Amino acid sequence: MALIKSLTTNNRFYTLVTAESGIRNADTVERIPEDLHLGIAYPCLEDGLNDFAVIRTTYETLEFFPDDEEMRRELMEIIHDARAKLTRRLEELRERIAARKAHFLGTDLEEFKAYLLDVVHRGYPRRNLDSMMKLNVFMSVAEAEGSSNGIEPLYHFEFRHESDVPRLAQLPAREFVAALFADVLESVQDDSNYANRYLFDRNVFQKFIALMFVNYATTDPIFYGINKADYGVSEDKEMDTTPLYLAVGRELRSIEAQLELEDRLARGEYPPVEAPAAAMEEAVQLPQEVLLPGTLINEDVLLGPIASICAAAKQLRKQEDRETTEFARIILADASRLVQELKRLNLLSPMANDPGA
Repeated sequence: MALIKSLTTNNRFYTLVTAESGIRNADTVERIPEDLHLGIAYPCLEDGLNDFAVIRTTYETLEFFPDDEEMRRELMEIIHDARAKLTRRLEELRERIAARKAHFLGTDLEEFKAYLLDVVHRGYPRRNLDSMMKLNVFMSVAEAEGSSNGIEPLYHFEFRHESDVPRLAQLPAREFVAALFADVLESVQDDSNYANRYLFDRNVFQKFIALMFVNYATTDPIFYGINKADYGVSEDKEMDTTPLYLAVGRELRSIEAQLELEDRLARGEYPPVEAPAAAMEEAVQLPQEVLLPGTLINEDVLLGPIASICAAAKQLRKQEDRETTEFARIILADASRLVQELKRLNLLSPMANDPGA
C-alpha cells in the first residue's frame, strides 16, 4: 500500500505496488503510471482546496487595492498559476475516473449520484454546508445575491448545461461522477468566472465544495483519515497497519478483483465456481435446522457467484431495450440487498465489496 504524489498534477492517490516497482509510501513521481489502479480517499480531494484557497485569498487582497493596476496584474498572475494547477488536477481526476483507473474508496457511487441529484433538485441549506465544511462560501454568495433575512437560503448544484440534467441522470453512477468532474473542470476553465470573487465563489468554488460534501456523505467514515493512528503519513512510518491503510488496501484489492472479473465476462470467459470439498461434505451433513456460522472462512465462496451475476447484469444494463435494463437494475438491487443481509448475519465482513452497488 502506498500513497503517492504526482509532480505533474500534484494529485495524491492510494495504490497497490510491488517491491519490484521501486515505489514506496509517500513517494513523489513525475507522473503516475497509467496501469495502476488508484484509490481516492483522504487526502486526495482535499489537496485541491489549496489551489482554491490561493485564488480566493488573492481576490480578497485585490479588494484592498481597487485602483492599483500594477498590483492587480501581479495578483491576477497568482490566480492564473493556481487556476492552471487546479485544471491539471481535475483533468487527471476526470480522465482516470472515466477510464476505471481511479476509484472512490468506501463510497457508494449510486448513493453519490442520488445525493448529488437531490442537491440539484431540492437543494441543501447553505448555512449547513458552510458549517460542515468549515467555510464561509455558500452564505457569502447568498448575501451577495441579496438573500432575505429570516429565510433559510438553499444551495442548488447547477450543471453548466441545465438541459443535460435528464440525460446525465440516466447515466450509470461511474459515468455520472466522471461527467460531474468534467462539469467542474469546465467551470474552472471558463474565463468569465474570474471577473471577481463573487463569480469565482458562485460558479467554481461552491461546486467543488458541494462535490466534496456529497463524497463525505456517501463514504464510510473509516476512509476520512480521522483516526489518530492514521496521522503523519511518511515513508519512515509503518502505515500498513493503520485503520485507514488497512481499509484502503482491502478496498483496492476488492476493486481490482471485481474489474478483472468484469473484463473476463466481457470477453466471454465464465470462470467456474467451485465449492471447497470440506464445505460440500459439511453441507451434506447439515441438520434440518440450519445454523449459520458467526464468521466465514472464505468470503469468496459467497461473493464469487454474486459478483458473476452482477457483472452479467451490468452488461445487460448497457442494452437499449428498456425492459432488459429494468431487469438488470432489479438483479443488481436484489444482489446488493443480499450482500447487506450477509453482512448483517456476519457471513461477510462489513468491509466486503458490494458488487451490486
